[in-house]
Amino acid sequence: MDEKEELKQELQQQLEWVQYRQNMLDIMEAKLLQMKEITEQAKQGNLSQDEIKEINCRLNNLVAQVNAIDSESRGIEGREIIE
Repeated sequence: MDEKEELKQELQQQLEWVQYRQNMLDIMEAKLLQMKEITEQAKQGNLSQDEIKEINCRLNNLVAQVNAIDSESRGIEGREIIE
């Protein structure tokens, strides 16, 4: 394979990674918006201790999901993306 083909292949892989990362960022944004909605709802009412615990569990779950997606999608850079 000549240098031009190698460069083309490398650029194609980078483009695929950027597209993949953008998709993951979109998913993370949706989860962050869910977190915002949950906290806005929590601000509006008097909540019992059980309701507060439930909200905290939901928020912690979403935080874990966002962190996992971020970590996974960053870790794939430089590796070939398999579709």
